[in-house]
Amino acid sequence: MCRRLALLALLLVLVTSCGATPTQVPLYELLEHPERYQGQEVTVLGYYFQDDARRLLVIGMRTDDGFQNPVPLGDPIWVEGFPEDVLQRLVFATGAYYGMVRIRGRFETGGHFGPNGDIPSRLVVSAPEGALSLEEQRMRQEWVPETYLVSGTLTLKDLLAQPEAYSGKQVTVVAFYYWTPPRPDDPNQAPTTSVLAEGIRSVDGLHYAVPIGRQVWVDGFPPKVAAALNVIPDLEHPTNIHGLVKVTGRLDTRGGYGTNRAYPYRIVVRAAEALRSK
Repeated sequence: MCRRLALLALLLVLVTSCGATPTQVPLYELLEHPERYQGQEVTVLGYYFQDDARRLLVIGMRTDDGFQNPVPLGDPIWVEGFPEDVLQRLVFATGAYYGMVRIRGRFETGGHFGPNGDIPSRLVVSAPEGALSLEEQRMRQEWVPETYLVSGTLTLKDLLAQPEAYSGKQVTVVAFYYWTPPRPDDPNQAPTTSVLAEGIRSVDGLHYAVPIGRQVWVDGFPPKVAAALNVIPDLEHPTNIHGLVKVTGRLDTRGGYGTNRAYPYRIVVRAAEALRSK
């Protein structure tokens, strides 16, 4: 949780330095005095969280490892009309999208919103440009350089455009590998996260890194190759490992892989190569 709160503080500094919009209202103000803003157009900063059932704006997020199993914190505001293209720019983990956003829309209170009708307030996004991913705007993003996409290799975009065509077959993919360690109480000591992703978002190319874009779960990634990637903070007690790699392995499409069985696709690695050493 501290990791996410530290990131929230950093982003608030960055956003404040760019100037606030005239209609911007603190999220805590909306929650404490919703009647003051009934029917008004407001702009608010917060964490957006979306899974199969929920569309929430909250004050913060808690995760197991800075990435997986996101849990929204605090009283929520229900959100309607969040743009799909902005959603795809947020972090995706364990079946949910989440990230810090700025939303502009019509605020309503005194209702019964959400799937269970237990959320008293909602924010209806006013237009496609009414939502912005702040982490995307203020943090560094890395995507696979085209120079690494040689004959015989696939991007995750190509692979997942027609996964059944590659199901059970050996594929070679160029992507970013991202790993976080197992929970101390896990008897199997399985990693909390082990994925290939289209990109990496971080503060400076190293710190507060999270995978972004399309992802597949990975089993059997060689520890020696992982040791050649970016390691935070050290080899003995890393909190995450990430870097650009080329992986060859079998694609499985049966579903139910990885953390909470939330990943529909998996690559079982036969060979891997670090394309950028630390």
